[in-house]
Parts: sequence; C-alpha cells; structure tokens
Amino acid sequence: MTLALEINDAGLILARDGQVVAEEPGCAMLDGREPETGSAALRRARLQPLYAETRYWRDLGTEALPRRMPAAATYAEVAYAQLAQLARQAGAEGVDTLFAVPAWYTREQMAVLLGVAREAGLPAVGLVDAGLAAAALEPAPPASLQLEITLHRAVVTVLDHAGELRRARYELLPQHGWLALQQAWLDMIAAGFVRKTRFDPLHEAASEQRLWDALPGWLATLRQAESLAIELPAAGGTLTVEFARAEFVAAAMACYDAVVHVLQRARPAGGPLHLRVSHRWMELPGFAARLTELRDCTLLPLPRGAAALGALAFERVLRREPTRLALAQRLPVPLARGGAAVAEPASRVAPADRPTHVVHLGRAWPLHGAPLHVGTGVQAGQRGLVVAAGPGVSRLHCQLEQDGDGAWLEDCSTYGTLLNGERVGGRVALRAGDRLRLGHPGVELELVRVVDGDGAA
Repeated sequence: MTLALEINDAGLILARDGQVVAEEPGCAMLDGREPETGSAALRRARLQPLYAETRYWRDLGTEALPRRMPAAATYAEVAYAQLAQLARQAGAEGVDTLFAVPAWYTREQMAVLLGVAREAGLPAVGLVDAGLAAAALEPAPPASLQLEITLHRAVVTVLDHAGELRRARYELLPQHGWLALQQAWLDMIAAGFVRKTRFDPLHEAASEQRLWDALPGWLATLRQAESLAIELPAAGGTLTVEFARAEFVAAAMACYDAVVHVLQRARPAGGPLHLRVSHRWMELPGFAARLTELRDCTLLPLPRGAAALGALAFERVLRREPTRLALAQRLPVPLARGGAAVAEPASRVAPADRPTHVVHLGRAWPLHGAPLHVGTGVQAGQRGLVVAAGPGVSRLHCQLEQDGDGAWLEDCSTYGTLLNGERVGGRVALRAGDRLRLGHPGVELELVRVVDGDGAA
C-alpha cells in the first residue's frame, strides 16, 4: 500500500487506492504544550489570532519562528505535528508516501520535508511537482496551464508536452490566496451588516470566528442559489441580512481579474488556452464564469485531491530511484488525441461587430483594401502603419486586413501581440472595441467601427 500527500495549506490531502482519505487545513494554534493543527485549530484561529499560524507550509524550514510561541520553536516542528496527526487519522504510520510538493519549494525545504515526514511516520518514496501531478490525470495537449490556490497565493503552472508532460515554469500571485479571498468576503459581509443593522460582526472575536466558520457553507450554497440570508446573534436577538451571489462575486473580482491577467500572459502564442483548474477555484462563486470570458479557452475542472491522485497514478515512475529522491518535473502522460493539430482561427465575428478602422495616436487607418502592415520598419511598397521602436516591437510586428469573413490580425513578430491583454499568434478574428498592444510598455492601437448616418459601415 502506498499513500500520496498533496502539500497545499488550503487543504493537505492524503490519498490511497485512488481515493481521498483525509484532508486538513494548514492552520495551527501554538498556545498550548503541543501544536494543535487542522480543523480544530481553524475553529480557534480568530479567537486568539496571536497564537494562530498559517505560514509553516509556505515557509517550511528550521529557522526560529518570527515570534516566540509556547508550543513550537520552528515551522518544521509545526509541520511535523500536522503530518503525525494526519498519519494517525488515516491509520497509516510507517506507510510509504509519495509527496506532491509546491512549485516554489527549494532543495533545502524539500530536505526538511523529507526529514519531518520520516519522523511523522510517512516515509517519502517519491517527490513530484504538485501542478504537474494534478494535470497528469488526463492526456495532455501540447501546451496547457494548471491553476491552483493555496492559503497565501495563487499558483499557475505552465506545462508543455514534448514526448512527456513537463513543467516548463510557474508563476505566483502572492496577494491572491485563499486567506485574502476569505477576508474580502468577510469584509463585504461585515459592511453589509453595518449598513443595514449598525452591527459590526468583526468588532468581537467570537462573531468574527462565527463568520469564518460559516463562510465555506455559504459559498457552497451560492453554487446553486442566487442569494442567501445570513443570520447572526447580536444583543440578545438575531440579525438577518440577505446577500446576493453577485455581491460575493464582486468582492472577489479583483483577485479573479489578477489571476486571469496571468493566464492571459501565459497563453501559448498561436494556439488556444488549455486550462486545468483545481476544485478549489472551480467552487468559488463566479470564477468559472470569469474564465469563460477568455478567448479560445478549453477548461478542464480537476477532481478534489488531483495532485495526490496524479502522484499515485505514476507511482512506478516516482519510485524509480528509491535511494536517491529527486523532484519529478516531467511525467509520461500521453498526448491528447488531435493535440498536435494546428488550432483553427477564432470564431467569426458578427458583421455588426466587425471593425472598419484601427486608431493610433488619434489617427484612423481603414482596414479595407490591401493588408495594413504594422511595425517599426514597413517595407517600401507596402501599406503600412509605422509605430515607435521599443522593447518587444518588431520591424514587421503584425498585419491587419479585412475580407468577406471579417477583420483579422496576423501576428508576424518574435514576441507576440497582446489582444485585450492576451498574447496571441497566428491569425485571429477582430471585433470593434478590441485593443492591441505591441511590445512593453508598448504601443497601443484600438479597433473601431465607423458608420454613416444610416448605420452602414
């Protein structure tokens, strides 16, 4: 029997035989003789915040804690306490364990993890990048992204397929983790109560903890419902305020937009965007809908514990060198059927939405007629729009043209062209209102539709 443990402080997940057998949040209370970890600690974290700790998985190490605590001296001690609890909970002391580890872990942190795991009764027999393992459950396209959220940050893993599925790189969003999202919702709820009842539920630790404990249930309700009524005891009675799902979405939208911006930047040039998204993101109100606004985006929701389950699926590969553990950053995942095919151009735009001109520095160039070549050095004899030179701007950067099917952008550059913030390549359909950016900080162009008095273009 082999276990797999997904190291994610939003929920450490232990899996066995293709099933999740335990999950605990990465939270600890350090006010006693021993650390109290997991759900029990989370239920007290807002009551005694000075003794609450959530950074021990993010910053795993043997250095002294930033603040002296009664129950532990280092993050490694806190991590050991939680792993030992998980091993007891699953009845798995001494069982060989595969670890799906965060992308940012250094060699030193992985060494600490191996030592802590061995002492806790979960001896490691394999290590794999968590984003890679989570994306490995299904055949993979030539290029894809895996999106995860932890307590303190969002993580985008960039993957490519060249014989095997490989982690090419990763990006972190440090201010957009699960804790930040929860706080945004708590602040929104508190503001609603103050506005409608004059009662501030964040004024007292007990009512703040009550909000914190109830929030996951409210979010689950909003997966189906358009609104919910929140009841809180106050002044010997009960106060009730109704909140719309749209209010929760609005409170989280700054975080959603930041994540989407990173996804847009990471889009492979010339192809669609293949996203493999963790269950934690997919369960958030409004997030899946925000992703559907991405152009040419294929979305694959991942099951709970995908990284742990992916590690188990490739156990033989991860156990290849049991005496010399190394982090696996590639796995023999099959290529998705048709994955090597060239992507078709974007879907055609309705005639009423097609642009007729491109505007740069207050001047409009018509799109009809010969193709319009855009760059810093258009060749003689070509119809051109010459832009200022700058980092990332090519001599012939892109080409704009109009035909019977619509208006089109053809990227000709080394670095790609940004369309509404997304990097594109190849031939892409345009619509009025689109914005193009060439280079960085870049040259901006806007696509517009000019009509006469009768509304004809």
